[in-house]
Amino acid sequence: MAHLPTRSFQAYQVFAANTNVGKTILSTGLVRAAAALAVGADKKRTRAFYLKPVQTGYPVDCDARHPPPDSEVLQATVKAIRTFKQGLGQTVKGWALLETAGGVNSPIMSGELQSRFYRPLRLPTVLIGDSYLGGISTTLTSYESLHQYGYDIPALLLFDNKCRNHEFLERFLAKAENRSLIHVLPSPPEKLPDPKADADQLHEYYNKTEAYFRDVVQDLDRIHHQRMDRLKELADKARTSIWWPFTQHQTVKEVTVIDSAYGDIMTTYVEPKVDPTSPSGHHTDNAKKEEVEWRWREMFDGCASWWTQGLGHGSPALTQSAAYAAGRYGHVMFPECAHEPAIQLTETLLDTVGKNWASRVFFSDNGSTAIEVALKMALKASQDRYAHLGQHTGKIEVLGIDGGYHGDTIGAMNACSPNLYNAQVAWYKPHGHYFNPPTVVFKDSKFQVTIPAEMIDSKSGGPVIVSIDNLSSVFTKPSENDSRLQIYRNHIRETLTRLTQDEKRSFGALLMEPVLMGAGGMVWVDPAFQRCLVEEVRGFKGFGTEMSPSKNAHVPVQNNWKGLPVVFDEVFSGCWRLGRKSAADMLQVNPDIAAYAKLLTGGLITLATTLTTDSIFNNFLSETKTDALLHGHSYTAHPIGCAVANTSLQTYRQMEQHGDADQARRDWGAVSYGDMGVWSLWNQNVVNRISGMDIVEGVVPLGSVLAIQMREINGSSGYASLISQQVQKRLREKEHDDCETEVSIFGRPLGNVVYVIASQVSTREQLAKVENILLRTLEGKY
Repeated sequence: MAHLPTRSFQAYQVFAANTNVGKTILSTGLVRAAAALAVGADKKRTRAFYLKPVQTGYPVDCDARHPPPDSEVLQATVKAIRTFKQGLGQTVKGWALLETAGGVNSPIMSGELQSRFYRPLRLPTVLIGDSYLGGISTTLTSYESLHQYGYDIPALLLFDNKCRNHEFLERFLAKAENRSLIHVLPSPPEKLPDPKADADQLHEYYNKTEAYFRDVVQDLDRIHHQRMDRLKELADKARTSIWWPFTQHQTVKEVTVIDSAYGDIMTTYVEPKVDPTSPSGHHTDNAKKEEVEWRWREMFDGCASWWTQGLGHGSPALTQSAAYAAGRYGHVMFPECAHEPAIQLTETLLDTVGKNWASRVFFSDNGSTAIEVALKMALKASQDRYAHLGQHTGKIEVLGIDGGYHGDTIGAMNACSPNLYNAQVAWYKPHGHYFNPPTVVFKDSKFQVTIPAEMIDSKSGGPVIVSIDNLSSVFTKPSENDSRLQIYRNHIRETLTRLTQDEKRSFGALLMEPVLMGAGGMVWVDPAFQRCLVEEVRGFKGFGTEMSPSKNAHVPVQNNWKGLPVVFDEVFSGCWRLGRKSAADMLQVNPDIAAYAKLLTGGLITLATTLTTDSIFNNFLSETKTDALLHGHSYTAHPIGCAVANTSLQTYRQMEQHGDADQARRDWGAVSYGDMGVWSLWNQNVVNRISGMDIVEGVVPLGSVLAIQMREINGSSGYASLISQQVQKRLREKEHDDCETEVSIFGRPLGNVVYVIASQVSTREQLAKVENILLRTLEGKY
């Protein structure tokens, strides 16, 4: 990471609270002081570097009539710092200062705010306060704006004048920072009309104030080394005090210390590698740990931070939504109450993912509990409809799909087939029947549906593979003469009859992840099968003897659901993850209940919702409280989460309407907006190449998801496989030769599946870099 600080290199950016507050004068003084400084016990001399990448005055007074794209300017800035840093050598320390223009939120040439434009760099910030009348307000506003966007502010500089603004700011900010960050410097002389005379008096000013600037630079140096020390401590502190989820601690070789994240990129700090053969714990170069320079690593967040990232890390829009709701409400009690963020989100949900089918929204805090709520809704509805449900076996079960995963709470676990996630849980008991599904992969540039042998005539001796022309055709409803439909329908009907009549089992819900089963191994279920399953369950008459529509005659009940309540777990697949607003939309089948989380809040904060119909809701109506849905959380419908989720959903919808994915749609042959088109953000040529590799069983390219099923040659298969872990390790650790694209891919192993998930705002340029690294890794060129 060329622009980021190390022990021997410091870099800062200077923001100002306003124009004409002396930013350039103070920047000059800091650079002069840094260049004259000999720091550390070794007294290495310091070389200083100054850079001002952009000018403000947009659009009239802008210096550039035809400005380059922001990304180009940012890349040039990083390149300039890299060049300076690489030229330092071993005996010189570096000190770089990047001066911004105008105020913190002044627009640059493109119209973007400076605070947002520079955020990918996230350099420690020296804030120049406004020393004049009214400057307290502008200084605090600038400080809060930078703080809100995630900048560190090690120093705030002000001139000393009769307004004495620094005295109030010192007292006020000491509470927030728990330290003194203000440096007061003598005011510069008034500008003279004669350039030479003005230069002479400025030179005299710098000579007289040299000690002041030296104190600032020394303070920055002290804070810099404290930061480096703290980053080094984090890995060891995590090892000794944190219990990570889904992690075998004995196998952890490297702790990824995440310093910050923005967009798709996480900025991480990496400890030196330990030589496993060294009994003293020395590192690969035989140096002691404290003597080895740690390294920065820029990592593409390839698992979308456990599938939550929709609008990128540090999204300004989500940050502002959260800040506003936090300032307006904090958190407030929800039962029998209403607040604007919750109502706005409810309206948005019912107009997007719940459009044309849902009428009620229940709030919870994560996907697993959203499923628990869904199960309580569904099972109660079935119990109220069918007499003597569960009398033969003593339990009411669910119908599901083998390999499905619905969360780690006990109820959600019990609604899944046996797997590694629930194998060690003593209370786990599978409460259901789980269909072995037909699956889809992209292999050798063809979409292939594999129908399990158990669904077809046993004479065939194995599964049947059906080829489909293109991605959108996989989701198109098959014609009635498609052989799959009769196979699926017969198998489902025979299974339901055997379960209910022969085995006398009772069922209260159909629960499944529509289209793509995430944690079970990114399993793409044939949409035709899931449609058939819903249709057959809704049309099956053998689930029980129906009672009267309502136990309370005075309560109007609309029993619209048929057969069993259909529950869609869209915690992973929903909210535009797969390119459409919901996986149900892709299936062209509406559920009776659906759970949403993860992308719901764009990746900022935890929140979950369970949507349903009035026909489900009305089963809980009576004059008795114990008939209500007795489920809740202290932070139910917390305003911050609701506000952020509403912003996220509105943004996704606007992106769809504005055609942000049009290029991807064209690449994958999807039809125009509004029709049944399905596409992938990942380049089709790249996916074709991967699908033809001998080491690849198949590829799943859906929306932002790219999942690669690796061929297991030796060892365990499925979740216990190590092949994905080995590939992910190479993707994480590789130091790429091309410094212009220096990025690694942060991913999580998922058995024999290597997957990369983009955010909904990932650029084609960024994805192309990831695709290149992925291709070269799989082809063995890394």
